[in-house]
Amino acid sequence: MKNKGHHGPDYKLLVVSDEETLIKYPEEKLKTMFKDVDLIISCGDLSNHYLDYLVTILNKPLVYVNGNHVYGPDHDISFCTNVDGGGIAKVKGLMIVGFDGSRMYSGGDHQYTEAQMRIQVWRACSKLLLKKPDIVVSHAPVAGVHEGKHEVHKGFLCFKKALEFLRPKLWLHGHIHLKDHHQVQETAYKDTRIVNAFGYKVVHLKKER
Repeated sequence: MKNKGHHGPDYKLLVVSDEETLIKYPEEKLKTMFKDVDLIISCGDLSNHYLDYLVTILNKPLVYVNGNHVYGPDHDISFCTNVDGGGIAKVKGLMIVGFDGSRMYSGGDHQYTEAQMRIQVWRACSKLLLKKPDIVVSHAPVAGVHEGKHEVHKGFLCFKKALEFLRPKLWLHGHIHLKDHHQVQETAYKDTRIVNAFGYKVVHLKKER
């Protein structure tokens, strides 16, 4: 990724998805590990209780999309910023757009056909003609990048169009569980870093002038 015209420290992002890995750590260790994190981002399939826990322990803002599974939906996390359905938010100076859910497989909530997701992408892109986002957050992957073998774990083709049009610095996703450390977790596409955030991952992003 090309970085031009930057100065000062990076943004430090704690990105989480799919597995509540950090619940295993003592609270004080979490505070030490992530004391200088600017923002927490969830790529889905984590319980509302877990997201509340991270915000409470770390005292950092949190932006999230829902996955194809929603755990503890009645637990209030209105203090977090949801960007489902092509939602757009500016948090800590970062423009973020989100796409929730996965490919349709059972007709449940947060499941979409390619055509339905294409509409979400089109609506988001139409609002971002002049200002491109810094980060795209999705649950499902981009088609052909980090996707799984089974249909439910395939990426959306329209995300490739979004990647070309929006040109974000980061595209963060979940949904694809990693079985070992040899699986690819980060891929570069032109100036965009595409990151699978399974479990948790600390991601740095350069601050622009």
